[in-house]
Amino acid sequence: MEYRVDKLGEKQVGTAGEGTLFEGKRCLITGASSGIGYGLAERLLQRGAAEVWICSKNEERITEAANTLNEKYGRVKFAALDVCDEQSVNDFVNEMAEGGDIDYVFANAGTGAVGAFEDFTKETFGYVMGINFYGVLNADHAAVNVMLKQGHGCIVNMSSMEGFIGIGYKSPYTASKFAVYGLTESLRKEYDPRSIRFAVACPGPVVSNIWKRDINGVVHRGGAIPEGAISELEAADEILAGIEENRSVILVTDMARGVWNGLKDAPAQTDQALIFFSQTQKPRPKNK
Repeated sequence: MEYRVDKLGEKQVGTAGEGTLFEGKRCLITGASSGIGYGLAERLLQRGAAEVWICSKNEERITEAANTLNEKYGRVKFAALDVCDEQSVNDFVNEMAEGGDIDYVFANAGTGAVGAFEDFTKETFGYVMGINFYGVLNADHAAVNVMLKQGHGCIVNMSSMEGFIGIGYKSPYTASKFAVYGLTESLRKEYDPRSIRFAVACPGPVVSNIWKRDINGVVHRGGAIPEGAISELEAADEILAGIEENRSVILVTDMARGVWNGLKDAPAQTDQALIFFSQTQKPRPKNK
């Protein structure tokens, strides 16, 4: 299988409303009660996926998401589980494997943390790394063991634009997403000869409260969603198009592609622009 890694700075072009690649496939998505995960579930069902298995930690939200999708499309199974719990992730993946091959896994679950570095504790970093990195690691490990037995599969890990650049006031999040990017690159080179494809998705701004919430879940006026943020369905379209085009790094949003190209073509200017952008992310308490 050929993996295309050229022209990373160009927008992925795919068939948003069609897509035989996903038709009849069985797909699993973590962190799918809202945001990009939910968008991926909806788009995969629209493209004819045979089954979509979704999970999230919040039982009420994942149940509501699954019920909504099943009312519209059917073919959705779900569970409330913590991706930090390795055994729970293994059980979910293995239960799905009992019904047939797992074709696609989207390790998407994540959380954010906005604040000054001097105010963060090691516990904060551990919490964010636990979900954003170890949650991905747990899904990857469970899926690889299944895919090695079945002889094929594709795993897409959710990093971020902040997986290849740093943004101020988001140090735990940025560190975790760099780790996901590095993990995916290592696994891609390890498992490519064994017919398991790895790709890393790097979204820029997508409409979500992840831009506004601090580690305690408090929404701040600072850290506003940047101008030009795209919807979760638009993000899902770009990710699926990147898979269709065999990209190992899937850049999502014009901002992510612009930063990627800027780092190559004008690194000093891009760095200064990112320093300026970082200051817009400095949180201010909602009541001030």
